[in-house]
Amino acid sequence: MRKAPLIGVMAVALAGCGMLPPITLPTGEARPSAAGRPSSPATPPPSPSPSPVPTAGVLTIADAKRAAAGWLATYNRTIRNRSWWNDPALIDKLFWDGTRHEAAIDRWAVEEDGDKSKIRKPIRLTGQTYYVPREQTMSDGQWFLLKATYAGQDRAHVLAFWRAEGGEFRLAAKTPLHYGRRMPEPQRDAEGYVTAMPGAIGRIVAQEYMVFWDYDIHEQEGRNGYRLAKDNYSRIAYRTVSKGIYMGYHSHSRPYGFRTTDGGSFHIFSLLNDPKSVTAVLTVGVSMRGNSKVIQETAGDWYS
Repeated sequence: MRKAPLIGVMAVALAGCGMLPPITLPTGEARPSAAGRPSSPATPPPSPSPSPVPTAGVLTIADAKRAAAGWLATYNRTIRNRSWWNDPALIDKLFWDGTRHEAAIDRWAVEEDGDKSKIRKPIRLTGQTYYVPREQTMSDGQWFLLKATYAGQDRAHVLAFWRAEGGEFRLAAKTPLHYGRRMPEPQRDAEGYVTAMPGAIGRIVAQEYMVFWDYDIHEQEGRNGYRLAKDNYSRIAYRTVSKGIYMGYHSHSRPYGFRTTDGGSFHIFSLLNDPKSVTAVLTVGVSMRGNSKVIQETAGDWYS
């Protein structure tokens, strides 16, 4: 995909106050890099397990709270088994999109490299804030976001939960907020529900990140084309990261996002360096203010 039309489409979409961009992109699939390299689907098959919360109708805030509490209980119970990452059924029960690959990276680090720091610890959350869309923008399932602080840590995290139709909620993305950054305020209705952003706009933003991080074309297209703000953390880190043994990102996960009070948007998604043999997962939370086309990085976590 050429850079120039991508930028033009994003400009039209964001200036249109919610208009869908005039392109059709597949949802939840691996994307080719800007260099045109092939990739394979990054989205795992849906879990056959039944959902404890009905999928029909509106997902309520109370539903989301119960789903998050249930997921945390299952997660904390599952990781007591130090070899849980060798059981595909357990991985599928807990994780979706980019977070599934963290289990594979953990397994490699702990069992082959002997890095005990990669052994997961139980999660305890405080100060939860839920972002539940009144109307889901994806026809094949439901999602919600949760902002909370991990007990013992000094930064809030953003967690995205997704369930396919007939499945359980699983963790689809997670990342801490950058120091000094805050979640943008969402547009909420009288009952506290947020306004979901069209997934196509989130996919355009994710493609901007893929073009930026694709090291072999960065000099030709990234320098003048990407819309990352000058103080964007990925932009600052690029020079250091690209000096090592590094591969460009070949795909991205499904983006989840809501409209903000200033008319802008917030999205969270993950980039995968290679869906077939993932060694790095970059999850970011990004926002755009009002009609601005500049991408602000609110949160980020590079897992490798």
